[in-house]
Amino acid sequence: MKYFRIMEEFGSVHLCVQTKEDELTSLTSINELVKDYKNLLDTSHISKMKVDEITEKLLENNGKTYSLEKLIDSSINKKGPARIITPIEPDEMWAEGFGNRLILSKDQINNSNDKDEAAYQNPKISTLLYKGSKDRLVGPYEKIGIRSDTERTISEGEIVFIIYKGKFVGISVGNEVAGNLRSNSQFWVSPSKVFTGCASIGPCILSMEDEEENKKPLELKLEINHYRKNQKVGSGSIITEFKTSPLEIVEATVIHDSPPDLLLQFSGGFAISRKDDEIIPLEKEDSIKISLEGVGFIQNEVEIV
Repeated sequence: MKYFRIMEEFGSVHLCVQTKEDELTSLTSINELVKDYKNLLDTSHISKMKVDEITEKLLENNGKTYSLEKLIDSSINKKGPARIITPIEPDEMWAEGFGNRLILSKDQINNSNDKDEAAYQNPKISTLLYKGSKDRLVGPYEKIGIRSDTERTISEGEIVFIIYKGKFVGISVGNEVAGNLRSNSQFWVSPSKVFTGCASIGPCILSMEDEEENKKPLELKLEINHYRKNQKVGSGSIITEFKTSPLEIVEATVIHDSPPDLLLQFSGGFAISRKDDEIIPLEKEDSIKISLEGVGFIQNEVEIV
């Protein structure tokens, strides 16, 4: 199932589930204790019921409904009685710093900034870099940031893993914004990754609770389109190729660590804006649209921070 959070014009927040192609049903309107996705995760952890089973039980009662199409339109145009916001508020965010989760050719490894074949050959060791807390995360239709002191910043369209109490529970689509400070000095790893608006996520969370399916690597279509002054200046489209499954990726993240309850893991650079094989950097007021098969799309404008 797909879970959204929306905020109405007077500030009330609803956790919703998609019940039809163009319909979201508010679980909060059915039970006021269900205010965000973590409430369902906590209940699932206590009851041993799956999140979707809990949701199906709630949906035996009627709830308030919204048009998804109208919500997306009002969120992008910043008008209307309700908007889609971040589907979840993580305790921490982490991003893969090197594509050792991906199936890469030797040329791709040699052409990377890292050129570290040892990391590529050892996917059981995470190459995670700290990406900040929920305060740096923006919603699916809000503004992402680029640092004013950074010469070149790019968007990376990625699959985002949702990790709860050390376990993989679902995915979303994310925009992981990365500056090139790190390439100038290894002492600038953190400022190249952590700043206001350095990531976005949404529009929803796709719950994934089938243990057997989660043992298989994900292969999903991921697209990015890059606009400047309403003209497309770059794009990218791939079928994601992971070497390891979601369960193995999350295990490598938590096996030597005790992370907080709710963690977002950006899975590594996948879809990058290019034109004629040249990577297109971000500029103020650019618009980035990233789509993930089975999840939906996010669309973020760029601002200087």
